[in-house]
Amino acid sequence: MSITVPSLVFLLDTPNVWRGQALAGTPARTLALAEHSHRAGAAVTMVLCDRGADYGTAADWPFDLALVHPNDFYTPNALAGLLDLATVDFVVLCEAESLVSIGRDLARLLDARLVYDVHDDDAAVAASLGEPAETVEGHATIQRVALRTADNVIVSTRNETTMAATTGVPSVRTALLPNGADPQQRHCWGPDANAATLVFLGNLYYQPNARAVDAIRSTILPALHADDLDVRVRVIGRGPAELTHDGSGIEFTGRVDTINDGLRGTTLALAPLTAGSGAKMKVLDYLAAGLPVLGTSEAVTGLPPNHPGVVVEDALSQWPARIAALMRDPTALGEIGRAGRRCVEGELSWQRIGADLVRQGRAWLTTLPPGPSPAIDNHCAGVPRWLIEHADQHALGDPQTTRPGQPRWLRRQTTGTAAEGRR
Repeated sequence: MSITVPSLVFLLDTPNVWRGQALAGTPARTLALAEHSHRAGAAVTMVLCDRGADYGTAADWPFDLALVHPNDFYTPNALAGLLDLATVDFVVLCEAESLVSIGRDLARLLDARLVYDVHDDDAAVAASLGEPAETVEGHATIQRVALRTADNVIVSTRNETTMAATTGVPSVRTALLPNGADPQQRHCWGPDANAATLVFLGNLYYQPNARAVDAIRSTILPALHADDLDVRVRVIGRGPAELTHDGSGIEFTGRVDTINDGLRGTTLALAPLTAGSGAKMKVLDYLAAGLPVLGTSEAVTGLPPNHPGVVVEDALSQWPARIAALMRDPTALGEIGRAGRRCVEGELSWQRIGADLVRQGRAWLTTLPPGPSPAIDNHCAGVPRWLIEHADQHALGDPQTTRPGQPRWLRRQTTGTAAEGRR
């Protein structure tokens, strides 16, 4: 146990990473928690499942990072042996299915506590998409099992706090760490009133984001053009070919080198989300860029109650009129954008959240014994929702630089405080 310098291992399986940058919300949260807890003093190791992406070099990653083959990622005995870490305090997973299937065994092998970062409520997502009741209940069951299996729980919204409490997780084992943004890395462009450009950011393999883009294409933009409002839409993010074709005033950029580049020269950020759950990373990125945001109630989940920087409208039929009014009022656009940026700087910076994670880790180590280790049927967990979606849409790459039993360490610190206790 290393109380002075908590040691955290984050596990993440995703194709949405590029040279140290996250290309979707879940990896953005996980990478940010890892980076900023590392900068706040924790010893951090990230374990990425090799999905054939361009992972870059050591210069792209601020913390220790191991790239492992999928066969090893989902085999606790193999993974623990390959990592060869002498001291681990916490193993952090953000997928309920992965936590149930491999989390407890891996934590036991590493002599660590198991942490569930509840990044999303998959049951709520399924319900919001109108999926069958048995599908919704299946996700809810796995989430309950994951919450009961973990020693400690991290949540990003008060809704998730309630979910954990309802499941029986004691409040002392739960930490509320909201989603955030890095005001030092995000350039505060503010709205460019002359650009007449609306922007949407998101992973379009995720169905709630795909639905949002469909609403922009089929409902919002045609109505604006019908009213002779000369506006364009920029959509940033990976997505299936059948969705990401330019035309009718929409530009699909695909992956961008940095989100800063993508948000530059835009007027108003959009979040027409009618499905989903959890705090929205895209909205935090908009706010950090000083962009005014038009969003639904779903889009402001996890923000302060007065959601500074976001104008809320749930009736998408009213969006064209709302957009037109905002585009004609540069003063209001600037005021809204500045309010959002102040919120990020004062309440929702990753620097603050990362430091809170380190303090919480120390508190858990010094004041709480590990939780009970329940007997878990880890063969019933199933496959994470995102993994099924990406496989169905051919969005998963094949490992290029790893083989079973042969991990690739992109970065591994061997000297200094952060490596104390390691071999």
